[in-house]
Amino acid sequence: MTVSISSKTLRDLAWRFGRAKDGQISMIFAITIIPILVSVGAAVDFAKSSDTKAQLQKSVDAAVLAGVTQASAQQVSTASAVFSGSFKGRFGSGTSATFTPNGDGSLSGTATTTVKTSFLNVMGATSLGVTASATAKAGAQARSPVCILLVSTINAQSLLVNSGAQLNAPSCEVHVLSTQSPAAMFNATLNVKRICIKGTNITKNGGVTPPAETGCAAIADPFAGKLPAVTVGACTTNNKVYDPGSVTLSPGVYCGATNFNGSGTLTLNPGLYIIKGGAMTFNSGWTVTGSGVTFYLVDQNATLTFNGNVNATLSAPTSGTYANILMYEPSGLSTTNLPINGTSSSSYTGLMYLPSRNVTINSVSTMSSNSVTMVFNTLILNQTNWAIAPGALSMSATSGQAGTAFLSK
Repeated sequence: MTVSISSKTLRDLAWRFGRAKDGQISMIFAITIIPILVSVGAAVDFAKSSDTKAQLQKSVDAAVLAGVTQASAQQVSTASAVFSGSFKGRFGSGTSATFTPNGDGSLSGTATTTVKTSFLNVMGATSLGVTASATAKAGAQARSPVCILLVSTINAQSLLVNSGAQLNAPSCEVHVLSTQSPAAMFNATLNVKRICIKGTNITKNGGVTPPAETGCAAIADPFAGKLPAVTVGACTTNNKVYDPGSVTLSPGVYCGATNFNGSGTLTLNPGLYIIKGGAMTFNSGWTVTGSGVTFYLVDQNATLTFNGNVNATLSAPTSGTYANILMYEPSGLSTTNLPINGTSSSSYTGLMYLPSRNVTINSVSTMSSNSVTMVFNTLILNQTNWAIAPGALSMSATSGQAGTAFLSK
C-alpha cells in the first residue's frame, strides 16, 4: 500500500515539532536538579556543623570557667579534665583542646573537631572543620583574715578548746594544719568567723557547735623564712631579779632568767628585746607597758611567761625593720611549752610568730588584742575571756570552697 503525504501536511508536522515543549522541560529539569540537590545537602551538613560548634563552645566555656578558679598550677589540668568529661564520646576522635594561662590571670581555651559530611561528598568535601574558643577571668573572691594559725601537722588535738573558754573574734578565722585524729577537740563553742581544719576528724563534746570545716584548705605559714634576721650580740643583762617597785628597761640582750617578783610597774622603752637562754617571767601583781617593742626569742629556752594577776599592754612598732612584729623566733627550734596564766585586762598588738611553741592560755580574763596575728605550733584554751581582731600583718584566706569566674569577650 502506498501512503502519500502532501506538502501541506509536512509543513504542519514541522511546525508542531518546532512548537513542542515537553522534551525541553525534561532536559531543563535534569540539568537544574543537580545544584538543587547539592544546595539542600549542603544545608543539612552545615546545620550539623553548626550544632557541633554550639556543643563544642559550651564545652570550652565550661572548661575555662572551671580552670580559672583554681591555683595557677592546676588551671590547665582542671580545664582539660572538664572539657574531656563534657565533650567525650559526642564526636570523633579528632577532637582536641588546648588551654593557656594569660598574664592578666585569665585562662584561654581553643578546641577543634571535624564533622563528616553526608551530601557534600559529591563536591569532594568529606568533612567540615569546627573551632570554638573562650577566655575566662576569675571574679573577685572574698578574702578573710586569719588571726590564728596552728602549724603543727603531727599533733592530735592541735587546737583544744576546754569548757569555759571564750574567744570573741567574729571577723577572724582560725586555721589548723593538723591531719591527726582528732585534729581538734571542742568542749566549748567559739565566736569566730570560721575554723578551717585540714584534718577530717574532730571531736565536739557537750553539744557544742563551733563553725568548723574539716578537710579544709588551711593556709600555709606565710611568714616562714621571711621575718628579719637578728644578730645576737653580747648579753647586756644576766639572770636578773627585779623586786617590787617601778622599773624601766631598755632594749638589749637579756640572758638567763629574768624574774619580776612581788608586784610593781614595768615600762619597756621602744626597741628590740632579745631573750636568750631563759625565761622573762612576770609574776603576780605586775603591770607591764611597752609601746613600739619587739621580743626576739633566740632559742627554745627563751620564753615570755605571765603568771598570776598580770596586766600587760604591749604593742609592736608601726614602722622600721620590726614594723608590726610583737614577738618572734628563728626557724628550726625544738617545740616547747609557753603558758600564759592569769593575766587580767591585758592587750597585745602585732604579730606573735612562735611556730615552735605549744601555747596554753589559762584563767585569762578580759584580754583584748585589737590588732593581732598569731602563729603557734598548738593552742589550748582553758578558762579564757579573749577578744581579738585582725592585725596589720593579718594572714589572708579565700572565703568559701570555690571562686567565681566570668567569660570575657
